[in-house]
Amino acid sequence: MSSGKTNRCVGKNNLPKFAFIVRGVPGSGKSTTSKHLAGENGVIHAVDDLHKDASGNFLWNEALEEELYRKNFELFKASCKSGVSVVVCDNINVTRNEYQKYVDCALENDYVTSVVTLSKPTPSLAALRNKHSVTLEQIKDMYERWED
Repeated sequence: MSSGKTNRCVGKNNLPKFAFIVRGVPGSGKSTTSKHLAGENGVIHAVDDLHKDASGNFLWNEALEEELYRKNFELFKASCKSGVSVVVCDNINVTRNEYQKYVDCALENDYVTSVVTLSKPTPSLAALRNKHSVTLEQIKDMYERWED
């Protein structure tokens, strides 16, 4: 017997919709984790991808930082509104304020939503591992501002 209620967290093809907001310092494994969470059919929205040139080389542009974070969020919103089955936000997300809008957007679009906080490598290990030349001092600063 049906209760008459529909499962609002179901997307296209009657499959559940999931949103993962991944957070961690550079070198913590965000991109690798995001790929696993997205699987073959999910969409990953990573601000780092917006900082690439036509050849795919990473070029951080401080002057465009705010604009590209805004663009990344708009792309995430568009994926949620279109009902993509798995949507992943792959950003550093140091403070609650930085990632809460992603959580709110996913919930507003009826996604099962989870914030995935990666374990924190030591600042020196994170500086060694990260692919974007983020310095030890920059990583230490991120840890000082980190909100659980």
